[in-house]
Amino acid sequence: MTGTEVAWARHPNGRWIVGDAGNQPSVVAVPPVLVRRRPDVTLDGGRVGMLDYRAASLRGIGHLETGKPRQDSYVVTVTRDDHWLVGCVADGVSDGRMSHRAADLACEKLAAELIDGLAAGPEADLGTLDWAAGVAGVNAAIHREFLHTAKVEEAALADVRALMSTTAVAFAVATQADADGTHRAVIASLAGDSAALILDGEGWRPVTAVKGDGEEVASNAVRPLPREVEPEPVTLTLRPGDVLAVITDGIGDPMGSGGGVVGRFLAEQWAEPPDTIEFANQVGFYRKTFMDDRTVIAVWVAPEPT
Repeated sequence: MTGTEVAWARHPNGRWIVGDAGNQPSVVAVPPVLVRRRPDVTLDGGRVGMLDYRAASLRGIGHLETGKPRQDSYVVTVTRDDHWLVGCVADGVSDGRMSHRAADLACEKLAAELIDGLAAGPEADLGTLDWAAGVAGVNAAIHREFLHTAKVEEAALADVRALMSTTAVAFAVATQADADGTHRAVIASLAGDSAALILDGEGWRPVTAVKGDGEEVASNAVRPLPREVEPEPVTLTLRPGDVLAVITDGIGDPMGSGGGVVGRFLAEQWAEPPDTIEFANQVGFYRKTFMDDRTVIAVWVAPEPT
């Protein structure tokens, strides 16, 4: 809150309002006409080693009122030895009728590639992970799905992207601390405008580029998969008490670099790991003009014992 202004509050229906809700609370959801079995909301939460995580993906207000399915996706999992927490968030490009499948495939393939690449457990070298193989796997999987859906034997990438394309950010965090108390981590933004930020004692700081800075209108220009890209992974360390948030632009656009009202709201709510269902409610706040699907994987590093 700033001064006497109430920056966020509960709507009578229980949802959070951050700033001006506009007419979002009055929107009546239309069932998704293309994918009737795709849930509007998916949730996960748990603890592994010294990490707590929460994950939520919500069909946005814009898709609720138009009958389009949720096009975001995520995967959060652990390696076979429980030493690495692995995740991916993806945002299917709105114009593609099957982009929700592209998002699913991106998360599935990238998480599987990371699981295999981290098989060495605590000895795994984050600098040698084969991100190019992950991108190639995503591209091939989306291409195969297109050929099957369109019932054709071959297609140009431009035609594939017109039907199904997606952004993607993937990451891995060590579930146990090194001798210095920090946790090794790696994050790669592979396509488009999803992002990652860290919350520490000084506030939010972006790890990857953020698309907007909380403006009322943000650019929607993306360069999604499938396409040839050269990933530029970021290796870093997380300290006790840090929070890593990996997000699609449904959160990234209103949040920007984290210094505005949305960043302050989420910093307050996520000072500690919330109840999983309440986490989804926090992700689904009302804020005028921001109507896209929202997906977040948040990871809390256990604070130092007092």
